[in-house]
Amino acid sequence: MIELNLSVDNSEIVSYNYDDFPIRAQLSLLSDYPDMAAVSHWHRDWEFIFVLNGKMSYSVNGNIFEIDRGNGIFVNSKQIHYGYSKDGSDCCFICILLNPSLLTSLKRIEDSYYLPILNSFANSYCILDSSEKWQNELLEALNKIYKLSLTENSGFELQIMSLIYHIYYLLHNNLSCVDCDEKFIGMDKKLETIHNMIGYIQKNYTEKITLQDISNYGKVCRSTCCSLFQTHLGKTPISYLTQYRLEKSLNLLQNSNLTITEISMKCGFSGSSYFTETFRKKLGCTPSEYRKKKIKP
Repeated sequence: MIELNLSVDNSEIVSYNYDDFPIRAQLSLLSDYPDMAAVSHWHRDWEFIFVLNGKMSYSVNGNIFEIDRGNGIFVNSKQIHYGYSKDGSDCCFICILLNPSLLTSLKRIEDSYYLPILNSFANSYCILDSSEKWQNELLEALNKIYKLSLTENSGFELQIMSLIYHIYYLLHNNLSCVDCDEKFIGMDKKLETIHNMIGYIQKNYTEKITLQDISNYGKVCRSTCCSLFQTHLGKTPISYLTQYRLEKSLNLLQNSNLTITEISMKCGFSGSSYFTETFRKKLGCTPSEYRKKKIKP
């Protein structure tokens, strides 16, 4: 499970595989997450998902897609997104995150190839279908990046960079980079409001938070707040808050000696009984049972 840390603009501070080489290449299971769903989040990195086994439902700004084995998705910078299981079945997938700095060291490259895609709100995402030649090439490149990150043989960084440039080339040649119109400008403003509200939750989840607090931070009324969450995240603000608290509790259960009561309080739950009841509903076991399964003797 990935821990979410936030920058001042409420975007996720991505944890990369290497301190001095900003990529994340990771193999994950949906069953690693509460209720088999990642927390909705956003970041400035480009994200790529490649499903190896099973299937995944994936949300980008409230648009839902089904991604089957062998296919994937590209998610542009600053989009609100998360993957989940619709029917309770598990999914094994590769997640690749690429930092903009990998392609912005040369201004000519940045202006000609990176920024046109980044600034095109029409390209907030792209489904990657392995039956399409260029998309299959991109998926194969993602798989190679993941494998290279595991081996770390001499020169693997150069091999990864060559694959990253190939990915950017494929996106540039095959995505339509249209100028912003009023529709997309309006969407950008909505995303900024949602960014602020989920950022408020993620920064204050340890405290008592009300719906009014969340809507106040987004500078909208409570009904608009609920509507934005439901449309773009598929859940209510309070449901999102609960899910985020549960994700934070998983890390403490696995990596601390705190008691269940102490963890419940640290994660903002009103008490250990409510924490245990909520945990069981979402993960199918109690916090104590989860700890025993995840911590090897």
